[in-house]
Amino acid sequence: MAYFRTTIQAGATIEVTKSYTKRTGVKVRGKREKPTAEEIEKVNQKNAERKLRLKINANFEADDLFITLTYQKDKRLPPEEAKKAIKKLIEGLRKAYKKLDVLFKWICVTEYKSKSIHHHLLINHVDGEDMAKTVRKLWKYGRPGFKHLDDSGQYKDLAAYLIKETSKTCKEDGGAKQRYSCSRNLILPKPKTKLVKKAKKWAADPKPIKGYYIDKGTVYSGIDPFTGREYQKYTMVRLSGSSP
Repeated sequence: MAYFRTTIQAGATIEVTKSYTKRTGVKVRGKREKPTAEEIEKVNQKNAERKLRLKINANFEADDLFITLTYQKDKRLPPEEAKKAIKKLIEGLRKAYKKLDVLFKWICVTEYKSKSIHHHLLINHVDGEDMAKTVRKLWKYGRPGFKHLDDSGQYKDLAAYLIKETSKTCKEDGGAKQRYSCSRNLILPKPKTKLVKKAKKWAADPKPIKGYYIDKGTVYSGIDPFTGREYQKYTMVRLSGSSP
């Protein structure tokens, strides 16, 4: 029996899923129990993490800025006004990048249900320019916090953190609102599926291709509880110094 191998290239990462059908695995016999609301919520959160992870990995890299924007106690805004404040900041940054003739990429998350309202903003850096200084100049409500992305190219923990940050707000808003906003110019990685005919079964311990290593924390082999299909998934990450 052959199997299908689906890969998604996102920056320095390649996410791999192996299954016996394109839909993931071989469907097992027997009646499946109807998933609970809690189980569905967990799956939705994992799917949201995956989509955001692919966007971050495909569009951002070392030295890009991860910014936390808070409000001083006497300058806190209600959610609708805060949306206008962060929109104004993003518009100011867009103009600044345009003057520098640099493409502006961004992802923004806002949280206000579980703690004081704040925003997380991820933007691309500009060589030779201090974009943090520009953010400080534009943000009038508090003191921004800045961190730089590392050079791993694998930002799954950041994606998981950002989705977790939005969980309560998204849930209390009925789940209808988008968990984050982003620029329209982001690369959206597409899956590629190949039929592997030479093997009846995939290896229990997957091996990376040349120039990559396997992120051990991403390896999973088992049965999808919703589809009853067997599958394996893992992520390969490009080794430092290796060519794309």
